[in-house]
Amino acid sequence: MARNPQTRLRPVDLARAHGLSTQAVRNYEETGALPAADRTRHGYRTYTPLHAQALRAFLALVPAHGHRSATAIMRAVHAGDPDEAFRLIDESHVQLLEDRRTLRAVQNALRDLEPVVVSERGVTFIGPLARRLGIRPATLRAWERAGLVRPHRDPHTG
Repeated sequence: MARNPQTRLRPVDLARAHGLSTQAVRNYEETGALPAADRTRHGYRTYTPLHAQALRAFLALVPAHGHRSATAIMRAVHAGDPDEAFRLIDESHVQLLEDRRTLRAVQNALRDLEPVVVSERGVTFIGPLARRLGIRPATLRAWERAGLVRPHRDPHTG
């Protein structure tokens, strides 16, 4: 990609350079994660290296802060409000810290639980186990995805 600030990029150029679809690029522009694109006299979007830089910044923020926060941060940057951008980053860091504390608390609570066996054969299905624990099956599945619980699986049914 050229470094000349006058370089005009098509949506497909920006998309390919970042492994995205052109629709994703348009969506990011629409939500404010990217600054508004200029338009040709025929209405086609044109982007610049500044847009590519904004897209790289946004995509770097997403894994740490999530789409919603990353978009809000980028909107503040595009509005020329660095104080708001830094406030949003700080707020996100506080939320991440709270999430890690909650995860540790859940891990500690699970470690202290006695094994629960619902059936005499030692086979426990998710529904009865969730009812026994007073939680929803979706919560157990979320705990499994987070690595908090590691059930033994039936090799035939999974």
